[in-house]
Amino acid sequence: MLLAKTVQLRRYQIVPGMLEEFRAWLNQEVLPIRDQFGFHVEFMYVDNKNSEFIWAVSVHGSLDDFLEIQNLYDASDERLAAGMKRPDCLVSVDTRFVDEN
Repeated sequence: MLLAKTVQLRRYQIVPGMLEEFRAWLNQEVLPIRDQFGFHVEFMYVDNKNSEFIWAVSVHGSLDDFLEIQNLYDASDERLAAGMKRPDCLVSVDTRFVDEN
Protein backbone atom coordinates (compact mmCIF):
# COMPACT_ATOMS: atom_id res chain seq x y z
CA MET A 1 0.00 0.00 0.00
CA LEU A 2 1.32 3.44 -0.97
CA LEU A 3 1.36 5.97 1.85
CA ALA A 4 -0.23 9.36 1.28
CA LYS A 5 2.22 12.22 0.92
CA THR A 6 1.56 15.93 1.41
CA VAL A 7 3.81 18.34 -0.52
CA GLN A 8 4.31 22.04 0.14
CA LEU A 9 5.83 24.23 -2.57
CA ARG A 10 7.93 27.08 -1.14
CA ARG A 11 9.08 30.10 -3.18
CA TYR A 12 11.36 32.69 -1.62
CA GLN A 13 12.27 35.99 -3.22
CA ILE A 14 15.79 36.74 -2.00
CA VAL A 15 17.61 40.06 -1.84
CA PRO A 16 19.81 40.12 -4.97
CA GLY A 17 23.33 38.93 -4.23
CA MET A 18 22.32 36.92 -1.14
CA LEU A 19 21.20 33.60 -2.66
CA GLU A 20 24.38 31.76 -1.70
CA GLU A 21 24.25 33.03 1.89
CA PHE A 22 20.61 31.95 2.14
CA ARG A 23 21.34 28.51 0.65
CA ALA A 24 24.21 27.96 3.08
CA TRP A 25 21.98 28.84 6.05
CA LEU A 26 19.18 26.61 4.80
CA ASN A 27 21.48 23.63 4.22
CA GLN A 28 23.47 24.00 7.44
CA GLU A 29 20.84 25.19 9.91
CA VAL A 30 17.34 24.35 8.67
CA LEU A 31 17.41 21.12 6.70
CA PRO A 32 18.95 18.99 9.48
CA ILE A 33 16.16 20.13 11.80
CA ARG A 34 13.44 19.53 9.21
CA ASP A 35 14.87 16.05 8.69
CA GLN A 36 14.61 15.34 12.44
CA PHE A 37 10.91 16.18 12.29
CA GLY A 38 10.23 13.87 9.34
CA PHE A 39 10.21 16.32 6.45
CA HIS A 40 11.65 15.26 3.09
CA VAL A 41 13.02 17.71 0.53
CA GLU A 42 11.48 16.88 -2.84
CA PHE A 43 13.62 19.33 -4.84
CA MET A 44 15.46 22.66 -4.67
CA TYR A 45 16.04 25.08 -7.55
CA VAL A 46 17.54 28.53 -7.84
CA ASP A 47 16.34 31.13 -10.34
CA ASN A 48 19.46 33.30 -10.34
CA LYS A 49 18.08 35.78 -12.85
CA ASN A 50 15.13 36.63 -10.57
CA SER A 51 16.91 35.95 -7.26
CA GLU A 52 14.39 33.29 -6.29
CA PHE A 53 14.80 30.06 -4.34
CA ILE A 54 12.16 27.43 -5.09
CA TRP A 55 11.81 24.17 -3.23
CA ALA A 56 9.30 21.59 -2.08
CA VAL A 57 9.11 19.73 1.20
CA SER A 58 6.89 16.76 2.01
CA VAL A 59 5.61 14.65 4.87
CA HIS A 60 4.21 11.16 4.61
CA GLY A 61 0.58 11.51 5.60
CA SER A 62 -2.35 13.86 5.23
CA LEU A 63 -2.49 17.64 5.22
CA ASP A 64 -3.46 17.45 8.91
CA ASP A 65 -0.34 15.35 9.58
CA PHE A 66 1.82 17.90 7.74
CA LEU A 67 0.33 20.81 9.69
CA GLU A 68 0.78 19.02 13.02
CA ILE A 69 4.45 18.31 12.27
CA GLN A 70 4.93 21.86 10.96
CA ASN A 71 3.52 23.30 14.20
CA LEU A 72 5.85 21.14 16.30
CA TYR A 73 8.79 22.12 14.08
CA ASP A 74 7.95 25.84 14.20
CA ALA A 75 7.70 25.78 18.01
CA SER A 76 10.91 23.80 18.55
CA ASP A 77 13.90 25.34 20.28
CA GLU A 78 16.11 24.14 17.42
CA ARG A 79 14.04 25.97 14.79
CA LEU A 80 13.91 29.13 16.88
CA ALA A 81 17.72 29.05 17.25
CA ALA A 82 18.18 28.51 13.50
CA GLY A 83 15.83 31.41 12.80
CA MET A 84 18.02 33.72 14.85
CA LYS A 85 20.92 32.94 12.48
CA ARG A 86 18.96 33.54 9.26
CA PRO A 87 20.50 36.15 7.01
CA ASP A 88 18.31 39.22 6.53
CA CYS A 89 17.59 38.41 2.91
CA LEU A 90 13.93 37.49 2.44
CA VAL A 91 11.90 39.85 0.28
CA SER A 92 8.83 37.60 0.18
CA VAL A 93 7.74 34.03 0.89
CA ASP A 94 4.98 32.12 -0.88
CA THR A 95 3.97 28.68 0.36
CA ARG A 96 1.17 26.47 -0.91
CA PHE A 97 0.21 22.84 -0.90
CA VAL A 98 0.33 21.08 -4.26
CA ASP A 99 -0.95 17.78 -5.63
CA GLU A 100 0.72 15.34 -7.98
CA ASN A 101 -0.53 15.45 -11.52
